Amino acid sequence: MTAELATLEAGLGHTFRDRELLERALTHKSRIYEKGADGAFSADNEQLEFLGDAILGFVVSECLVRRFASFPDGRLSKLKAHRGALA
Repeated sequence: MTAELATLEAGLGHTFRDRELLERALTHKSRIYEKGADGAFSADNEQLEFLGDAILGFVVSECLVRRFASFPDGRLSKLKAHRGALA
């Protein structure tokens, strides 16, 4: 996968410091049951997805509070649940 990661980095114009973390971020759960060349199983991206969802939720919540400062929390929650709230 090293060649693919190098191609990705070149396309993005960014070199990642932690290649293992990058590889984990790009690994779907279905792939972890396949052994790598070294015979080890790889980690998947589900924990990182969980973390990313939490961070995104925080950012959206902060934007809603700033944009609709007079709204009560129940109304903000409904806006957050609505896909087009920030459009």
